[in-house]
Amino acid sequence: MESNSLTTIKILSKNLIKSFPTSNHVNDVDHPKDHKLSFFDQFALQMHVPCVLFYPIKYSSFPIHEQLEQSLSKLLTHVYPASGRFASDGQSINCHDEGVLYIKAKVDSQFGDFLNDAQKDIDLALNFCPKIDRSVSNLSITPLVVVQVTEFACGTGLALSLSAEHAVVDGFTTLKFIYEWSKASKMGINIHSDKINCFTFDDLGTIFPPTSDNHLLKRVKSPRDDHYHDVAEMAARRFVINQSVISKLRENVGVVYFRPSRVELVIAFLWRALINISQRKNNGCLRPCLLSVPVNLRSKLDFPRYENSFGNFAIDVPVKFIPGEIGMELKDILLLIKDVIQKTNVSFAKSSDDIYSLASKLHEEIQEWEENKQVDVCMASSLCRFPINETDFGWGKPCLLSFGLRRSDMFWLYDTPCGTEIVVQADLKTDYMDMFGCDKDVLSFICDE
Repeated sequence: MESNSLTTIKILSKNLIKSFPTSNHVNDVDHPKDHKLSFFDQFALQMHVPCVLFYPIKYSSFPIHEQLEQSLSKLLTHVYPASGRFASDGQSINCHDEGVLYIKAKVDSQFGDFLNDAQKDIDLALNFCPKIDRSVSNLSITPLVVVQVTEFACGTGLALSLSAEHAVVDGFTTLKFIYEWSKASKMGINIHSDKINCFTFDDLGTIFPPTSDNHLLKRVKSPRDDHYHDVAEMAARRFVINQSVISKLRENVGVVYFRPSRVELVIAFLWRALINISQRKNNGCLRPCLLSVPVNLRSKLDFPRYENSFGNFAIDVPVKFIPGEIGMELKDILLLIKDVIQKTNVSFAKSSDDIYSLASKLHEEIQEWEENKQVDVCMASSLCRFPINETDFGWGKPCLLSFGLRRSDMFWLYDTPCGTEIVVQADLKTDYMDMFGCDKDVLSFICDE
């Protein structure tokens, strides 16, 4: 590890956390023996996606691991598929309470020293992600959820990383799982069941069953995985878009037929910057660019039963920039994003009976553009309004967050603790990141956190 503030992380133990109390709940009516995967699950890549939360610890005398393990066990009683494994047919999860893998680790570094370095280099957070075997042959034995808790020297802080199988859960499910776990931990093992606001499990796989056999087992990587890992190093950077910058962006856009949200303005600004960087890198030639925007369908369909559905219930919406057809002003990019996403939302809301064909069409469009090496591809995922900053396990709120594996060009957006500003984690190819960090427009609008 390159940073002087971070020495080798030592794994102390690994064990499986099962549901609490240890009843034969897999035979109960409320806890079936399997959880059906859905049509939307088959679109997700078979890969673990980590989230790392860093906490300063003022008092190191309390039993952190015991508290975390017991509260996790309590939560798994309500979120039983998370403790299961893929069935051999790839169409469901065997819910026999095999357990969530819990890894204890330590690092001989002071938390404050690490935090100072990580503010400048967020990629240091990747060291705290659990190592997952992604081979297809191990799907039936690999835990769907893996937790790694790493304590810093002298009990000065800890890193809590949760890595979840994307072919089973989306971002909403993962973040809600972490949040509900933190509530159970803070409230104690005697927390009443009605205090854990968990998921529904019997909807999506039944209403939207998969359309092909073993499709989940084949979606191990995207068309660009080899491209990124063979020819490009990735780097990440964190910065803040504050209220004054958002107001400035709004002024730059001028009058439009709607009032742009903070997230819409920031995504349009970031995507435009990336398109400009690509143009400079390609000797002034504008290239087509695909922006994928994940949209949570739980709030788009008029069925309250979907609001807390466990699993994948989102679709990536493809927004296509085609040189000559779309202008390069911020207003042009903003209107393009708004128009495509709004039309997609309206289509899903009006055609709930035809969700299969709508979702399949969008997925095929993304696949077609991703396979074209003459097209730039990026994603922008907004975690704003998720209570990720409120994940207090009993020792305070996180002071640093990190998302993903740096596997493609991507922008992660989430709220600052005050809720009025937006933190951006930009994952870009290193050559793009070098240009991004020197771009005058970018530098005039952002500030490092």
